[in-house]
Amino acid sequence: MKPQVIEKLVRIFSMLPGIGPRQALRFAYWFADADKSVAENLKTALSELGGIKKCPLCFRIHSGANACSICADESRDWSKIAVVEKDTDFEAMEKSGAYDGRYHILGGLISVLDAGSRDRLRLKDIFNRVKSDTKVKEVILALSFTPEGEFSSRYVEKILEPLTAGREFKITRLGRGLSSGAELEYLNRETLQNALENRK
Repeated sequence: MKPQVIEKLVRIFSMLPGIGPRQALRFAYWFADADKSVAENLKTALSELGGIKKCPLCFRIHSGANACSICADESRDWSKIAVVEKDTDFEAMEKSGAYDGRYHILGGLISVLDAGSRDRLRLKDIFNRVKSDTKVKEVILALSFTPEGEFSSRYVEKILEPLTAGREFKITRLGRGLSSGAELEYLNRETLQNALENRK
């Protein structure tokens, strides 16, 4: 029988995306066997998570008091907003070096099997942001090429479409060079650059 603390760690690690019970068990035993300083460092890092905030404009996780460094940067192209699923997708876009606009972190994707999923996303926020900011000329739907990503892109498109009437404003998607099922955060720099350059 496993010690109670190991079972507790397995439950916690199993909550992480892409981690199954077997991997979670390996992590738990690794931490149990590691030097005490590793657990202390992890404990400190986790306690510091309480100090992070979300940008009130794009909802990116950051440590500042107000808008994040991207939203506050006047040298960025304020006419473009890329709608991405999560912070790791933002990181991938920035790493590509091919995008100089601003972002909107949607907070997930719409699941056809979960009726409440759309209520948890920042859909009203992107609508209100685009509606009130006349500098915005393009919204780039940079969501994963999975069934949920496609469905979410269509849904965001439908929400924003009324705003295109009588205004110089367009909604685009990443280029179709991406393979079906591709997730944004795992794309290499060149693929992402091509997808951005060939958006339509």
